Parts: sequence; C-alpha cells; structure tokens
Amino acid sequence: MRLDPAGVPLLNLGRRAIRARCLLAAGSGLALLLAAGCGNSGSPGGAVSSTVVIAAVPGVSDAAIYLAQKDGLFAAEGLDHVTIDSSYSSQSQVMNALKGGNADIAASDYGNIFYQQALSGDLRILADGYDSTTGSLEMLTYPGSRILNPADLTKTKDNPTLEIGVPDDDDLPNGAIPATSAAPHSLDVAAASAVLTNFVGNAADSIHWIAMSQQQEVRELQHHQLEAVLLSEPYVYEAESQLSAVEVLDACSGQTAGLPLLGYVAQSSWVKQNSGAVADFQAALAKAQADASLAGQVQKVLPSTVPGMTVQDADLITVGTYPTSTSVQALQSVVNLMSDANMLPGATIRLSQMLVGSQS
Repeated sequence: MRLDPAGVPLLNLGRRAIRARCLLAAGSGLALLLAAGCGNSGSPGGAVSSTVVIAAVPGVSDAAIYLAQKDGLFAAEGLDHVTIDSSYSSQSQVMNALKGGNADIAASDYGNIFYQQALSGDLRILADGYDSTTGSLEMLTYPGSRILNPADLTKTKDNPTLEIGVPDDDDLPNGAIPATSAAPHSLDVAAASAVLTNFVGNAADSIHWIAMSQQQEVRELQHHQLEAVLLSEPYVYEAESQLSAVEVLDACSGQTAGLPLLGYVAQSSWVKQNSGAVADFQAALAKAQADASLAGQVQKVLPSTVPGMTVQDADLITVGTYPTSTSVQALQSVVNLMSDANMLPGATIRLSQMLVGSQS
C-alpha cells in the first residue's frame, strides 16, 4: 500500500507555535488578554476549544477519522472536541449538511465534491482521504451467468434490456444529471464506464445502470434478478464469499487505477476563520492515515463503524490506500473523468483554488 504517494504533503503545522504563544503570554502580564485568542476556534491560527463536527457515511473509505478519534490523535493535536456525525446514508446528504451549517468538515466522495464545487466554487479540500486499489470497486456476476467477460455487459439482440446494479450512496443530487442523459450519475459509474469503454467502445453508453443500495444489489444478484452489479467493499467480499460471485471488470484499473475516491472538505469561510483547526485536523489525519495503511490497523475500527461488518470480514476485505499526502495530478484525473462524462456543470474546477495551505 502507498503510505506517502507522490504529491504535495499535508500540512503539519502542529500545535508548537500556538502553544508557544500561549506559554509566552502566560509568562508575561498579557495572559488574560491573549488567553481568548489561544482558545477560540474562530480566531485564525488559534487553539480550538469548541466542537468540530465531521459529517460522514460510515464505511471503509473514511475509516481513518474513526481511527484518529479512537487513538486520541485529534486531541493530541489540539482538537479536544471532535464529533463524527455518521447518521448519513449518502454522500449528497453529507454535502447538504456541510452547506447547511450542520457540519464543519465533510468526508465525501469526489463526485459530489467536484459537482458542488462546479456550482458554488466555495469548497476547500483539506486532505485526500481514500484512493482505490485493485479489487476495491468491482463489477460482479453470479456463477453460471452468460456474462463471461466485459463485452458481454452490453445489450444484445438476445438480451436488449440488460440492467446493471450500481451503488446509490454516492449518486449526485437528484436532478444533477437529467434522467434522459447518458452521463453517469456517480463517480463509481463514471469509473466503470471508462474502463468498460476499453472493451466495447461507445457501446458502454447504452448500459442501463440501476441505482440501489449495495445490500439490495447483492440480494438481486443472488436471485438472478440482475445479471451484474457494481460493488465496493465490504460488499465485494460479501458477494464473493456468500454467492461465489465472479469478477467481470475492475472499475479501478487501467486509466482509473489508484483513482482518488473520497476527500475531506470544508467551506471557504470556515477555513479562513479556523486556520488552527484546519492545521490540527490535517496533522491528526495524516497520522491516522499512516496508521490505517499499516497491516491490520484500520481493521480494528471497521467492525465498530461499518454496520454489519464482523471482525472476520474486516480482516478479509480489500482495502484501498489512505494517502498521507495529496496528489494534485491524481485529483485532476478525477476532474477530467467527470468532465469527459459531462458530469460537471458551471465553472471550471481549479484545484489550485481548492487545496488548502501549502497544498495549493
């Protein structure tokens, strides 16, 4: 696994400068005057005493924030009150929480992040959170299916109504892509379509993608109501172990290999007002993601954070990479993929404006 991919390192301004200022104030007659500046999350560069809320859909991709909380890494960097709100079931809900002021930071897939950025231009990327690896996003079929290779996934005279199930938890907001459009409705589908094009050309545009929960995808594959489904972990493992499902296509291979899937973002106004919290979050997350990439570390938190996951499942699933730095080139590949698939409305995405601190 890639522990420190090529790119721009995450900020690790740490607490030393902030603590030094507070100690200096305590040693002088200005302690009372400066104490507020050293303990107010609203003061740029100041220490953090108020709660920082992170909105997230609990899963493999954002496991590092749960690891950071479990191991006290947020507190060690000065973020004494971090709340991870994992009550959301979709990435669009997470982004709505951020826009509505119900969260300070969102752990969201890049499909929704870049779609919202194209509309508002107000999002800032604090860190890259999760990148794909071989087997992390697969198209599967059931044993004995007529689908033997990717070319069989397109419609034929014998099967003009072939439908493929895809996850609905990372769909763009309702109405983002017109129902009549062939443009993918999610980053997962865009990745799968791009790889499938290598095998069938423009025929990939004729695929009928049916969005549903991944649990339902597995059920419908089991009962042969769908001939193929696109799944991420832990559902890839579930389908393969329980149904003996067969891989047809790896959606993160070739031009989509190592594709960044999830990042941590905040609104520009919050970033400007809370530079200390931003630096502390980045430092804590970098340590957590370095730990998460070590064998067995992330598996320790998955059973308690991902609904229905057992300890055995956590040990056997395919886990992507939790990068400790942000590759601008890799993020640009996501933007290019979405742009080529006509998924981005509005203004051009400028990563140099989105990346926070020295990443920019």
